[in-house]
Amino acid sequence: MGKTLIIAEKPSQAREYAKTLGVKGKREGYFENDEYIISWCIGHLFELKAPETYMDLPKVGKRWSIRRLPVLPRLGEFQYGLKSGTAKQFKVLQGLLRSPEVQQVICGTDADREGQLLFQEVWDAVGSKKPLFRLWISSLTQEAIREGMSKLRPVGEVEGLAQAGYGRSYGDWDFGMNLTEGFTALFGSFDPVRKKPNVISIGRVQTPTLALVVEREWAIENFVPVAYVEVEAEFASGQGSYKGKWFDPAIKSARDKSQETANEQMMLDLDRGKEIVAKVQGKPGRIRSVKDKETKEPHPLLFDLTSLTVSASRRYGFGAEKVLKIAQSLYEKKAITYPRTDCNYLPPDMLPKLKAHLQALQQSPFAEWVKEALNSPLPGGKRVINEITAHHAIIPTTEKAALNLSPDERKIWEMIVLRFLCIWFPPARYAEKEVVTVVEEESFLTKGKTLLEPGWKKIENTEKHTEGSGLQLPLLAQNEVVETRSCQALQKETKPPKRYTQGDLIKAMEGAGKEVEDETLRRQLKGKGLGTVATRGAIIENLLDRGYLLQQQKVLMPTAKGTELIRLIKERLPRAQLLISAEMTGQMEYELAQVERGEMPLSRYMEKVEEAIRGIIEELRHYEATQGKKPLAFAPQKPGAHGRKRESNSERKPRESQTQAKSAKVGQESLALAAEDNLGICPSCGGGVVEREKGYGCQNWKDGCPFILWKNPICGKVLTPAQVKSLLKKGKTNLIKGFRSKNGKSFAAYLVWEDPSSGKLKFEFENNDRAKPG
Repeated sequence: MGKTLIIAEKPSQAREYAKTLGVKGKREGYFENDEYIISWCIGHLFELKAPETYMDLPKVGKRWSIRRLPVLPRLGEFQYGLKSGTAKQFKVLQGLLRSPEVQQVICGTDADREGQLLFQEVWDAVGSKKPLFRLWISSLTQEAIREGMSKLRPVGEVEGLAQAGYGRSYGDWDFGMNLTEGFTALFGSFDPVRKKPNVISIGRVQTPTLALVVEREWAIENFVPVAYVEVEAEFASGQGSYKGKWFDPAIKSARDKSQETANEQMMLDLDRGKEIVAKVQGKPGRIRSVKDKETKEPHPLLFDLTSLTVSASRRYGFGAEKVLKIAQSLYEKKAITYPRTDCNYLPPDMLPKLKAHLQALQQSPFAEWVKEALNSPLPGGKRVINEITAHHAIIPTTEKAALNLSPDERKIWEMIVLRFLCIWFPPARYAEKEVVTVVEEESFLTKGKTLLEPGWKKIENTEKHTEGSGLQLPLLAQNEVVETRSCQALQKETKPPKRYTQGDLIKAMEGAGKEVEDETLRRQLKGKGLGTVATRGAIIENLLDRGYLLQQQKVLMPTAKGTELIRLIKERLPRAQLLISAEMTGQMEYELAQVERGEMPLSRYMEKVEEAIRGIIEELRHYEATQGKKPLAFAPQKPGAHGRKRESNSERKPRESQTQAKSAKVGQESLALAAEDNLGICPSCGGGVVEREKGYGCQNWKDGCPFILWKNPICGKVLTPAQVKSLLKKGKTNLIKGFRSKNGKSFAAYLVWEDPSSGKLKFEFENNDRAKPG
């Protein structure tokens, strides 16, 4: 009788399969017994080859240029190469798949689109025709593996998933390879400080994510604070004192309809605030109404990867990629269920199993809560049991967590445990009181909130997310007369939007569909948005590595390079604006879902991808013919950047990062522009001006030329290479927005020479008024 070959995603997964199925024989690259052979991939064994593979290089040349593009292989013509260090394991898999001893094959890689793809690449490369089945599980416990083996899926059920995996891979390659070369040919240059090309990397998900951060930064730069006044009074009743804030009863209800509009209407200027204070100061008041109601706050939803990342970012400052790496490690240690999920719910068939998950948590510090939960009924309601996607929410497994968890792993695991425990407890109950006090026909609102029954909050208190009990109020009665003890006008001003943390950006990527007008696309983007739960952290890491973003403490800021790229696309390249819109990503995600369901052939999806790329390349070709080349700013030098720990080969990154990096290396020679490709002519000696680490200086500095433009901030802005180039050529920069005056007000101006030979500058405004030197 022949054997069954199971192919896992990586060795650790294969070991769990072997342990569960009693396969103890260890061979070179696989486990074996009389019934099973269990082998593994190492993440993706293959990668798509660079664009030069498809080019007639003697004809088009080795140098990156628009004339070499587009490169769009047809389906069936994409060429693969083995990744470095994977040839040995592929040879093992190839031998096993062709072995007459193997009767049937089970795909046991991670149960998602990318897991299916990395298996499919091997399967198709070997060309095996053996019977094929799919193992689909959500945890690596022995119970889950055995249940999955008893319910193997026929390969036809995941054929669409494999096609969608290829579509994602090919589409991202087409976008990344063509547009990175196209943008770099026009807007890249040689970085003399780093002694390497300044590659302008473009990605289907990476570029719109960068746009989110850049546009947030623009909103902050252009924000004009609005001063306003809040009037607060303190009242004395027979039972005690309390405070209230002035409000306009005529527009209070607008808060429920439009918070923003109501807030604007509630804002008082200083004169009106002082008028109210003078009017009510020391006057008696009357309590117009006292409203009491009881409210309930249900437990939070179980974690998906996004909500876990946001919570871990806020609580511990962990980056998105770090959270995924820790969660994946916990999954492989059988401590949690599959983490790469976008679902917050559990399926109905899991209900009978949930108490087994609880029993595994009978350890400090959870023992008392687990004991109470075990005596409670099974959790129900749509906040727990609901429609799921490919995988259910992240919960602890039925196995006791290993004792060898690292400190960071234990932090994430305990967050998941506490969130799981919350679903066994009733809602938190509050007594809410709303009091309206009237003085001289002016109304003041007071709100109080008292926690009556903590319910699940006694668990959540451990997570440090509770808001506490709220304001305690004295016993007050309707029509009671009170004394206005004091009243004051508090001067405040509106605040600009906050910069993104990694957790905030992950959430914004997931909800990018809010800005899409098409309702069908909005539904498709819900829970998906830009990228997938598995790739969003790596996308942010790519933006940091490629010099588009900087992280300062917990917040993300765009660099000059990132800002100039998005401004260029928004202002000069209308067709390329697809690259910074959630709509484009949503449309591609929607169509990939159609491919997965068998509603659209992969060929049609690729036709749409190719049409978009051809349009953008044609636009770049026109730009080159009419505008020429325009180098963007260099990425900033980051201390210790070269020491950043890279992912192992077994950790899956977006395809656009893997293949673009290799293609960029292939094209190094084509981008190594000569150092004499400088920014312009030195106004002091006529030499060439080049960018250095701390400023823009003359190449003849060794011969005594004093010209230098330092990279010191001028009213908050640092000169970019493009601005220096304009200054050297025209005597003035383009209009620069986002300068900040001493009082914090934003303004726009040109920079012009005051003394060109010494590099001194001054402002010029659009009405030609001259200002102080910059």
